[in-house]
Amino acid sequence: MLRLDYISCCLTVLATILLGRKSWTGLVLASLNSAIVCVIGVRTAQYGFIPANLFCIGVYSFNLRSWLKAPRKLKTEDSAPAQPAPPVATDEVSNAPCGRRARRFSHAVSLLRATPGLWRSSSAGN
Repeated sequence: MLRLDYISCCLTVLATILLGRKSWTGLVLASLNSAIVCVIGVRTAQYGFIPANLFCIGVYSFNLRSWLKAPRKLKTEDSAPAQPAPPVATDEVSNAPCGRRARRFSHAVSLLRATPGLWRSSSAGN
């Protein structure tokens, strides 16, 4: 007698490996495995396996269809005009590129400088 449980186990491992390698054949094997699990569910009167695996077959079919659609053309340098690089923020003193944190800090310092009387303590000058 054919041991469908062992076949299902091997198909699960093989399909997982193929999908991990980004191969569409993993989806085909996973669909075949789901069909085998449906047969196992019927033979053992475990009918809860059937709707779940039919749903999985539908998901695999949908993903396979979108995976096998004609690949989109990638833009090459000849077909697409070159776009200029976005401007890089630079430090005002050294003209070196500065990051987001440095821009936030310089903005905070400029706000503090613009606020009159912030640096004076209330007890000073009395």
